[in-house]
Amino acid sequence: YWRGGFLRPVSARANSAFGRRSVFNGQPRSPHSGADFLAGTGTPIAAPNDGVVVLATDLYFSGNVVIIDHGWGLYSYFAHLSAIDVAEGDRVRKGMVVGKVGATGRVTGPHLHWTVRLNNARVDPLSLLELFPAGGGR
Repeated sequence: YWRGGFLRPVSARANSAFGRRSVFNGQPRSPHSGADFLAGTGTPIAAPNDGVVVLATDLYFSGNVVIIDHGWGLYSYFAHLSAIDVAEGDRVRKGMVVGKVGATGRVTGPHLHWTVRLNNARVDPLSLLELFPAGGGR
């Protein structure tokens, strides 16, 4: 499905890095599985590339989520949305609004959490943006 480079889903900078481990009550937590973008509630979230929505629902810890299958084993997972603007089975185009930033699930404030998976491996979303910048070829 995906074609060309990948777009940043929101214009905000990432404020929590992929893979970083935090400590909670003196115990190391599992590494951060994506990148967090601090943005206000209601900020539109753009599909980073073409794909098909495979999940659009509310999950306890992640809140409202949208998962996009970009093809070739590549998936985008967006969490903590205040609104979901797509349905499972929808085909999305790069730049199409799929939801709005929020603070649903187990969070301390509004932000977008973006996880990327390639087959079963987690990939740094910011590296994906660097490897395949918008306007670039496949």
